[in-house]
Amino acid sequence: MNSETTNERLPFNPIDAIEEWILDYNWDFERESDFELLAVIEGHWGPLHLHFQWQSELQAMFFACHGEVVIPQLAKSRICELLISVNNQLWLGHFDLVPETGGPAYRHTVPLRGQDGFSQDQTEDLVATAVAEWDRLIPAIQLVSSGGDSELNAVDLALMDTAGEA
Repeated sequence: MNSETTNERLPFNPIDAIEEWILDYNWDFERESDFELLAVIEGHWGPLHLHFQWQSELQAMFFACHGEVVIPQLAKSRICELLISVNNQLWLGHFDLVPETGGPAYRHTVPLRGQDGFSQDQTEDLVATAVAEWDRLIPAIQLVSSGGDSELNAVDLALMDTAGEA
């Protein structure tokens, strides 16, 4: 990679487009800085916290989504095994445990070098994927945390597509 390529910077700040998209939905958010935005939306299992961070040096958008799930200490190793199995099946993003909270988070980084912008469609796809994966994971976490079923059955539960509402 030559220095000319590495010094190119995008003429836009993707956080601006994300803020516009969030305003369209009238969601609560805080603009932490020019390069970071936090929002809270309602998920199927409770509030979801969205974290967007633009890394201009890397020309990449970091995104994380987490709920207010607390993992019992005794279940952490089983939950880690569950997350490894679920991650092996994910097409985009991954789950991990956040050291500060001990709870799970969905993370995905979008490289944007050479792109003309970050569209609202891209933002919507990013958030919709995270929310869908989060909503599928929570019942499996609850099952494993309670000592209920094997990780294999919990993974099957986490990857099962649902239709309708109960």
